[in-house]
Amino acid sequence: MRDLFILLTAILLIAPDSTEAQGLTDVTTSIRDGGGWVAMAIEGGEGSYSSVRLPTLNLKLNGCVTVWDKLSGSWEIEATETVTGTKLLLSAEPGVGVPFSHQFGVQAQVDVSFRWSEPGDTTLLLWVGLTFDADGVDEVCEPRREPPIG
Repeated sequence: MRDLFILLTAILLIAPDSTEAQGLTDVTTSIRDGGGWVAMAIEGGEGSYSSVRLPTLNLKLNGCVTVWDKLSGSWEIEATETVTGTKLLLSAEPGVGVPFSHQFGVQAQVDVSFRWSEPGDTTLLLWVGLTFDADGVDEVCEPRREPPIG
């Protein structure tokens, strides 16, 4: 179950410079590039994102989510997949990759909230590494480039 939400969050958020929901062309570009950075505004220690419903066309993806190692504190990510009504709570630490693998259905839509252990304002930067190769997850856990801001 944890894997489902990590991947849904990754696919529905991944963008080089924004948090706009991406189409399948953008997702496949990110896979070809090995992943990308997601930037989320955090105000008062919290942030949120709601995606549009996206066709996922029974894709099976593998990958890793890593909070930028220059951030501090711990992060809680709560995701609700509204197509299936399932929920997940994930805890993440900066610089520690969280691997995932998931077989998608035809569509996905996700609402995500982010909580920082600190009460301030920042930008949460997540590296989302993606691959079709189940044996290639370790390679995509390590960010391939610096984040677009920071």
